[in-house]
Amino acid sequence: MNQTRTLGTPRLLGIVWPFIAVVLFQALLGGVSLYVLSAVRGYVAGESLWSKGQKDAIYYLNLYADSGDEEIFHKFQNAIAVPQGGHELRVALDLQPPNIEAARAAILKGGNHPDDVSSLIWLYLNFRHFSYLEKAIDLWTVGDSYLVKLDDVARDMHQHIAARPTSDVDIQRWKEQIFAINDEVTPAAKAFSDALGEGSRVILRLLLVINLATALGLIALALMRTHKLLKQRHAFADALQLEKDRAQITLQSIGDAVITTDVAGAIAYMNPAAEALTHWKAEQATGLPLAALFNLLDENAQTDGFTLIERILSGQLSGGSEHSKLIQRLDGSTVSVTLVGAPIRNAGKVSGTVLVLHDMTRSGNTSPICPGRRPTTL
Repeated sequence: MNQTRTLGTPRLLGIVWPFIAVVLFQALLGGVSLYVLSAVRGYVAGESLWSKGQKDAIYYLNLYADSGDEEIFHKFQNAIAVPQGGHELRVALDLQPPNIEAARAAILKGGNHPDDVSSLIWLYLNFRHFSYLEKAIDLWTVGDSYLVKLDDVARDMHQHIAARPTSDVDIQRWKEQIFAINDEVTPAAKAFSDALGEGSRVILRLLLVINLATALGLIALALMRTHKLLKQRHAFADALQLEKDRAQITLQSIGDAVITTDVAGAIAYMNPAAEALTHWKAEQATGLPLAALFNLLDENAQTDGFTLIERILSGQLSGGSEHSKLIQRLDGSTVSVTLVGAPIRNAGKVSGTVLVLHDMTRSGNTSPICPGRRPTTL
């Protein structure tokens, strides 16, 4: 039993391993694709937060120039903190080596979801020089430079307003600086958004093409493997049929009668010698019980209730010992035979029996029927 499993397991693994590899590879590729798309989605969301923060910062700083209200200045600081987080992220990841902890803090400062932190860092580090992303990052750098100028103006305003009353000239100068920065940062922000959007669409199309190409390749591999397995199966079937034909020819050629039955004793096969011995044609006898062919005469037979099939299955008629019997055919004639029988096993289970009868009369050994001999139950 252990040997069967040991030999059978590698055969099964050898058949299915390409399909297991296909499934694992496709699952891995799908996981990587989803991870990349999740990271791209995080950057698109971050760009939206960056643009909103930039617009809000300019709006509140303009209000602060008019009112000098400290609460409005705090609103400006909260608004500009979002694009500042994006700036700090880029600076941290452009370091050699990258400052991962600072990048994590900057992403959270920029308003991105904590679950997106790892994927955002991974995408930046691995796709930083991808054409469309590189263009988007360059425009991101330009936009950050304007926000740095805006923060410098805000600091200058806050120092002057907190120290002494401001003049209309100062307020006008600050507003002109704010409007100039806004006029310059708006096109840069739009270009950054367009480049990031185009980059995300290119990555999406690239992943789609890769997944489709991989799927087609894996399908081709599966078809090739299936074709090979079918070819092997046909080869095995042809070899099995050849062996079966050889066995059939051998059985038909030998002089001993060979009869096979199922476990219930119904006849499944008879060779020509068996037809001659029993005076039955194989096509007529197929499916009939063994008792339909002949009776077994045994002067020592007792009423033990065992049929011939049961004797075979129990090993009482196995090879290696003489089992000379006298059989009586249905026409009343008798013939002396040497009889050997054995169970037929398939996958460890008995599926039938095989009975071999050697006609002793062909060797000149005839035995007339003796008075008092009784037929043995078949």
